[in-house]
Amino acid sequence: MHRALTVRDAVLVVLGSAFVLTSLLSVIVGQYHARRAAVRPREHTFEGDDYPAYYPHELGTVQLTPENTIHYQIYYSSAEREWESIFPAGGGFVRLGPDQRPFGFTLFHQLHCLSRIREAVNARKPTQHVHHCLNYLRQTILCDANPTLEPIIPILNELDVNSEVPRVCMDWTEVYRLAEENHAQQTGGVGGTNASTYL
Repeated sequence: MHRALTVRDAVLVVLGSAFVLTSLLSVIVGQYHARRAAVRPREHTFEGDDYPAYYPHELGTVQLTPENTIHYQIYYSSAEREWESIFPAGGGFVRLGPDQRPFGFTLFHQLHCLSRIREAVNARKPTQHVHHCLNYLRQTILCDANPTLEPIIPILNELDVNSEVPRVCMDWTEVYRLAEENHAQQTGGVGGTNASTYL
């Protein structure tokens, strides 16, 4: 047996529904404004520690499936050219703020370190710079803490990690574009791509 809905009950249902909808709407609007504020660059002096932690540009995501490649070898004659080609004009450095303070993108520092390690392995002459690069890569890999699951698969009677797993990544092409645009603004488009020139 159903009880008849009274006017008082109907008013309470309407008011309760309105309260829930208003609460949800305020949370959604609050999150929207918080995201916009996080992306919107505040004014920095770019002196001392007063600079943004990240380049003030929202990056999209792209999918990447790591795969083994014949490119970016250690010893082959084309290796040097291929490794140098991973850097944008200006080596991945930008100048920001009223005094054009120089900064480097973490992405290009990591790639630079990989390149230096390759050179050291090729020359068999570990240096303090290579030691720095190994520690830097170790720490930035820990910082990124990528939790992507990579299945273990048997290869030639051994177990190996299948790294060929699709991933959602930050759009690195945007970082290249930002670095190259900034370099072009600073130099009128003149300059090489070898990062070791800048480090």
